[in-house]
Parts: sequence; C-alpha cells; structure tokens
Amino acid sequence: MRKVLVIIGSRREGNSLLLGKRIVSMLKQMRVPTSYIIPGNQKIYLCTGCMDCDQKGYCDFQDDMQENIRKVKEAELLIWITPVRWNLLSSDIKVFMDRLNPLYASQGLKGKKAIHIAIGAKGKETYSSEGAITSLGSFAESAGIKCIGHYTLNHCLQVKDQRMQEKKVNYLLQQIKQNIESL
Repeated sequence: MRKVLVIIGSRREGNSLLLGKRIVSMLKQMRVPTSYIIPGNQKIYLCTGCMDCDQKGYCDFQDDMQENIRKVKEAELLIWITPVRWNLLSSDIKVFMDRLNPLYASQGLKGKKAIHIAIGAKGKETYSSEGAITSLGSFAESAGIKCIGHYTLNHCLQVKDQRMQEKKVNYLLQQIKQNIESL
C-alpha cells in the first residue's frame, strides 16, 4: 500500500473528525503513509461548471484544490467520511468532488480504491445514512474508483454518542484495517 488520503467532510470538532483521527492513527500504527484533508477548513471555490478543465486538465481557480488534487493523485486509497444531513452527504464533500473534475475528465481517478463512511445524527429509520453512501458510491462508480467498503454509524448527534458506540466503532475500524491489509 502506497498512500491513503482521508477526506473528512465536516469542519466541526464532531463525529466525522473524531472517527477520521482514529482511522489516521490506526493507519500510522500499521505504517501506512496517511494524510487527511478537511475541505471545509480550506479555501476552495465553488465549481462554476465552465468545463474548461475538461480541455485544459486543470482548473483556473487558484485555491487549495491544487494541493488537494496532488494528494488525491498520489493516494491509492481514498477514505471519505461524511456527516449525513437530510439523507445527503455534506456540502463540503460535494464541493470537493465537483472540484476533482480535472482528474475525472482525464481519468486520473480510475483504478483508485475508496472506503465510504456516513455518520448519521439520527437512526436509519428517520434520516437514513444510505443516501450519503449511495451518493459516494455513484461518484466512485462514474469515476472508475473501486469501493472496497462502505460503513454507516447512526445515532451520532454529539461526540459522546459515538463514544457510547465504542463496540461498533471498533468493529468498523477492524473492518477498515482488514480491507486495507487485503490490498
């Protein structure tokens, strides 16, 4: 395994960041080169849909996406973590995906692997985290990225809620570890 990039879709000091840091720590213990990005804490302009990047291979905007695209190019595995809002992935993740269009257009995402994690504030029966998992999966499929695992955590409104599900979180971490070891 060369490199893993964890993309955390919430700028809050909440469940997505807590889980992301635990994953990064686990991967570093496994001696897997790992870094993480929190798009919401970066200067990332919204995509205007001009599609110039389809022709040029890069976006004209000068923001943090140039460095992010470099990191995505270098990573073999992308781990996406998104809070679920109204059965959808976070807007920070959506903007990040949109701005990956230069890689998408040049098939620079093809062959990469991904793990998708959605963290819901409510139960599956109220606001399903499956909608966010479906969105992440659709993006991966259209970009030629192979999803090697997808996971949900529900009933995680406050950080203490995730801590109360320690058994499930540890199981999720073990599953991710096994997925990575099998690469």
